[in-house]
Amino acid sequence: MPRVGLLWSRPAGSGEGARVADVGELGFRTAAVQAGYWLGWASIVVVLADLSIGVGVRHRWLLVGATLAAAVGNTVAMVVPWREWLATRRGRALLDAWCGGLIAFVALLVVNGGSNFSLLLFLAVPFIAVVQRGWRRGMWLLVAAGTCTLVAMLVPLSAGATAMRLSLVAVAAAVALVLMHAVLREAASADAARLLAREADHRIKNDLQTVADLLLLDRPDGLEGARFDETAGRIRSIAAVHRLLSDSGNSVDGASLLSSIAASAPVPVTVDAEAGMFDAATAQKLGLVANELITNAFRHGASPIVVRLRRGAQTSLTVEDGGGGVEAEAGFGLELVRSLVERGLDGRFELRAVHGNRTRAEAVFATAQ
Repeated sequence: MPRVGLLWSRPAGSGEGARVADVGELGFRTAAVQAGYWLGWASIVVVLADLSIGVGVRHRWLLVGATLAAAVGNTVAMVVPWREWLATRRGRALLDAWCGGLIAFVALLVVNGGSNFSLLLFLAVPFIAVVQRGWRRGMWLLVAAGTCTLVAMLVPLSAGATAMRLSLVAVAAAVALVLMHAVLREAASADAARLLAREADHRIKNDLQTVADLLLLDRPDGLEGARFDETAGRIRSIAAVHRLLSDSGNSVDGASLLSSIAASAPVPVTVDAEAGMFDAATAQKLGLVANELITNAFRHGASPIVVRLRRGAQTSLTVEDGGGGVEAEAGFGLELVRSLVERGLDGRFELRAVHGNRTRAEAVFATAQ
């Protein structure tokens, strides 16, 4: 007796949603780190240019050496596999070293080169706010604020100008955090929608399989059961589409779909298909057409049965058998095929005898771009 599954199941828990959110945040932080070292190179070039022509810069060679050291650190940062390391202790330690070195570098530039270098804080502080997380983010923002306050006491600048610059840096960091959370919310919503779509396709596949199994419970013996088998085969072809959708997303690989349908035939079927993706609606029609043509081939034709799928400006699906598959009067299956191809896919369908007394069924339709 076929196993009958439940037609419902418990929705995905909050743990899976949290995992999706964590993956999205990790990707965002990785992208921010990658943007950070390109901004770092731009800043290094600007600093070196300013040091070469600047007037009133104390300890010029010390600052040049510090800038070259920053260039070495930036080079090291570019070769670190941040996506794999950010969630590990080693990655967090490297990121802490980067943030500490960045704050120290900017402070050294401001103290020895003047207040103009404080503009680098508008890059450094928002960068720290975005790439760090949790208590580390708060700690490093406090370190940055304390360093800025200490440097402001050492650099001859009015209290009003100092307060304004510190306020603008704080606003820049806050804006960066708001934008980061907005982007992550949008990304999480999109990921959740894709997750729900895959879950829906998985459940639909299970429900269709259950329906096919229930249908065959009352299958009569002999020739009268053929109609039950044909209907169950059609249901399973739709289930195959939803199984592939649950695995791959919003599209289905035609070669995988045909292989799945051919595997359920009671006789050997050879599949020669070019790989190519079809949207869900086209894949369902293609699956039904292939199922009907394969069924027609083994019921009314002879082995060997070969299924071919070719893609170009037009998609061509052909099913050949060893002969005898051309019926005097087209039954419901072939009428369904003709309707799906001509009306559903806006294509053409032909069934004819070919050389070697073989029978060929061919469906041709435009390939969606």
